[in-house]
Amino acid sequence: MLKRTLLLISLSIPALGHTAVYQCKTNGQTVFSDQPCGEDARRIQVKAPARIGGGSMLGKSGQEFLDHRDRKSEVESIDRSIERLERQKARAKMNMDNALIRYQRQKANANNNLAGATWEGSLAQEAEVLRKRYQAEIDGVNREIDHLRAERRRILQ
Repeated sequence: MLKRTLLLISLSIPALGHTAVYQCKTNGQTVFSDQPCGEDARRIQVKAPARIGGGSMLGKSGQEFLDHRDRKSEVESIDRSIERLERQKARAKMNMDNALIRYQRQKANANNNLAGATWEGSLAQEAEVLRKRYQAEIDGVNREIDHLRAERRRILQ
């Protein structure tokens, strides 16, 4: 009975040290929170301080369990980040498509004269700038997703 109690206590203590902490900038100040506190929230890893003194009270199987739990938690966090980035990428694609549709509508309204041709040329330049902006955002999100997937594969190996 005493062994079970000690094992239960030793398994629950490290769980208290592995809490999610988010860092954000709010009104120019850095804020730390246990919940995402804005669009710029980034999760930081805070680990419990090392124990002073003797070794671990856990056996090999207990340590393996804790390691597996930590890997699983990290993989789930990465999966949530990937899902968030996929939604962000879909929004960027939708915004790009909407901008190009607006361009097509404005182009159709251009008069068939010199002023219309000039306006149409400026619309084309604006549409190209918007396309490049959204494409750069999408490419950045894709790079971040690729990085997270590589990190996920590394953890699972």
